[in-house]
Amino acid sequence: MKLNFFFTKKKPEHFLALDIGAETVKTLVFRKEGQKKIILCQTLEYFEEPELFENLDFPEEILEKTISRVIDQIPKIVKLKPKNIFLGLPTNILIAKIVSQNFERKTPKEPISQSENKKIGEEIFRCVRNKITQEFSQKTGLLPQDFHFSNFKILETKIDGYEVPSILNLSGQNLEFKVLAVFLSRFQLEKIERICQNLNLKILKIVHPAENLDYLFPNEKINAVYLDIGGKITNIFLVEKGKLTGISQFKQGGINFTEKIYRQLGISFSEARILKENYSQSLLSEKVQKRVKEIFSDVLQSWFENLKENLKNFPQKLLPANFFLFGGGSLLPDISEILENGDWANLTFISKPKIEIIYPQKLKDVKDKNQILKGPQDIPLILLFYE
Repeated sequence: MKLNFFFTKKKPEHFLALDIGAETVKTLVFRKEGQKKIILCQTLEYFEEPELFENLDFPEEILEKTISRVIDQIPKIVKLKPKNIFLGLPTNILIAKIVSQNFERKTPKEPISQSENKKIGEEIFRCVRNKITQEFSQKTGLLPQDFHFSNFKILETKIDGYEVPSILNLSGQNLEFKVLAVFLSRFQLEKIERICQNLNLKILKIVHPAENLDYLFPNEKINAVYLDIGGKITNIFLVEKGKLTGISQFKQGGINFTEKIYRQLGISFSEARILKENYSQSLLSEKVQKRVKEIFSDVLQSWFENLKENLKNFPQKLLPANFFLFGGGSLLPDISEILENGDWANLTFISKPKIEIIYPQKLKDVKDKNQILKGPQDIPLILLFYE
């Protein structure tokens, strides 16, 4: 008998995180080594029209062209062209919502078996789906069957008022669940799938930032407000004792500051964007820094008022003092300043607000020896695959 001591070494599998935002398409190429994600390269393209996702009927051709351009950059950097993608979409397209749902058992004294556990889960998700489709059908005019749900995730479970990690093998009558549901319209999904098919890309998973947000928690018991400040939308995530308890958003972000410069100074949009970036890094003269700060003042106040209004709508009346910021808009120093020193009238915090910007270097299991990841603007990309 001959023994073959030569084994074919398995090639490392490469993946692509593809994040479609309000003004850019970004990619991050990485490979997995156990739990570690090794970052290989990043590419970015700006949309020619920053108003692309203002409505449900976004132009397919422009999006495909922009994705194609950003992907074509990859082989020039790492001589790879990954096909398997983790996909992120604008959060006014891919929506996340937390829904409470109760379930009453007919045999409360019997422990919950595997099969009953499965049936309860299916019924809970069916009820959550129905609640959401009815609500959003009224808002959008779409039919209930026109929604696609990409994920359901149980955030909290209680039996007869007691919180439990799992209902399996436990007895009790009244079950309470908090469920995170992630969904989008089938019409938008079909457009995205067509584009990916045309570009020979395979969607492994469509991910909302809320799904993997817990990987940003510094500890399991954290109480905090997480702000994802994107181009056109600011997403608000309320976390209590390490659990996501609230989600909200409003239509303001970094682009609003760029637009103010572009209108006020009469320069091109790209020049305004560069000026804003230089301002954020304090690269301008003292006089110009002061002038840009003045230009931003009314946009900043409007953003702050919208944030306060959304925080007031949470049922929690005592809010955490910790604010964790990420997304490109979080680089604006004015935002941290107003969060720390602004007038929080009619809102109550545990203590004076404390602001921290999340940088990729703080995340475990992400290896970036070539320092490809730049800052908080890269966190939404990382959340696509950080599992």
